[in-house]
Amino acid sequence: MKRYIPARIVMFPGLGADPRMFDRQKRVFGNDLECPAWLSPYTDEPFDDYARRWAKQLEPNPGDDRPLFLGGVSFGGMVAMQMARHLNTRAVILIGSCRSCAAKPPRWQVAKRIGDLIPDRLLGRRVLAAAALWVSVLDRLDDKHRALLVRMAADSDPRRIRWSGHACAAWDLDSAGMPGFPAIHQIHGRHDAVIPLHTGDPDAVIPDGRHLIHFSHPHTVNRFIMGVVRRHADHES
Repeated sequence: MKRYIPARIVMFPGLGADPRMFDRQKRVFGNDLECPAWLSPYTDEPFDDYARRWAKQLEPNPGDDRPLFLGGVSFGGMVAMQMARHLNTRAVILIGSCRSCAAKPPRWQVAKRIGDLIPDRLLGRRVLAAAALWVSVLDRLDDKHRALLVRMAADSDPRRIRWSGHACAAWDLDSAGMPGFPAIHQIHGRHDAVIPLHTGDPDAVIPDGRHLIHFSHPHTVNRFIMGVVRRHADHES
């Protein structure tokens, strides 16, 4: 895989996951890839306020002039989209995610209503782990990645998960109506059951991919990320 000029790539994990999900990407991009731990949201904090607050913590250090790329998996991609307006972002890289609110599946609203019926005392780590297990079966993950997905969900803060569900359902960003919004590059699995392919217009489609393509097709996803970085770096040069 060809190298590229130094870049700063910040990737956000999906709902119920954490930076451990980017292990295969860290092996390739090393210190150029940052996977920050989730910032705890305030009660009823609007999504954009949350993104702006987190962006302040991710401002580059003095003297760091590397081009910044934001990206994420699933809900993490939505976080990247929301945060891109608050940082000097060269491009956004979406992995099995949405490039606008128009791509959100309608059933997310139904899932939110069902989730609201579950009392806080019942929305515990076992419930989150069971949901992750269901996603892993749906995605046909191998035993290693299935176990990792369940562990990450079990380690998640249920309050943050509830807030994130509300943020997903209420997300209303449409970059097409925002002049100067960074370039968006999206890779998606053809058989994604969480965010169906027909709801978006990705740059690249993995024919046998499902939702968590960074697990199932890491080399393809890494080449896509590398290609985006090189494309914008070469253009800037």
